[in-house]
Amino acid sequence: MSPAQTSNQARINMVQSQLVPNNIIQVELLTGMRTLAREDFLDPVQRDFAYSDHSVPVGGGSRRCLKPLQIAQLLQALEIIAGDKVLVVGAGTGYEASLAARLGAAVVVALEFDAGLAARGRELTAGSGVMWQVGPLAEGWFPQAPYDAILFCGAVAAVPPPVLGQLARNGRLTAIVGRPGDVLMNAVLQRGPGVGGRPQVLFETNAFPLPGTGGAAPFVL
Repeated sequence: MSPAQTSNQARINMVQSQLVPNNIIQVELLTGMRTLAREDFLDPVQRDFAYSDHSVPVGGGSRRCLKPLQIAQLLQALEIIAGDKVLVVGAGTGYEASLAARLGAAVVVALEFDAGLAARGRELTAGSGVMWQVGPLAEGWFPQAPYDAILFCGAVAAVPPPVLGQLARNGRLTAIVGRPGDVLMNAVLQRGPGVGGRPQVLFETNAFPLPGTGGAAPFVL
């Protein structure tokens, strides 16, 4: 089996064993994760772990990606549709931003704190329509606001108010929220001011923190 065939089979296995049994049913999302080569977005030494159910280091190990199932759950909850404007916070090298574009978003802004990761992300997402910005993650990216959907690609202590304020009236925001010392964190869905209400807890999980957001490192036995 060629490397390309091996990668394709790994993606199929990931979708069938991790996503489908956990109620990921959005056809466009399943198709995107079945066809987008996640290993291209990882450090070479981590390519073999692209479709494992683990948090994989990126950028020389200073950051870790979300797990495939976490990505799918957070994206599905956003209900991205054609024409949406999306902000991806802590975009890393652009895997989640690329998936958002494949879901039909008209504008995808990838905000990254690490200029090196952002530069690599620009190369990897060239031609996809993803717009890259470098800056503090807790501030979001106001020039393109308001956003129909906002995704945080890691843990935060709380959703930063400046980012929440960039959510459109009927927008959706997903994030993993955790405090220092938490064994489990809550993945939450926050709707825009046109809907209101408290954040909805989607599931319990853990994730590594995004820089500058006060997120807690997950509990490790």
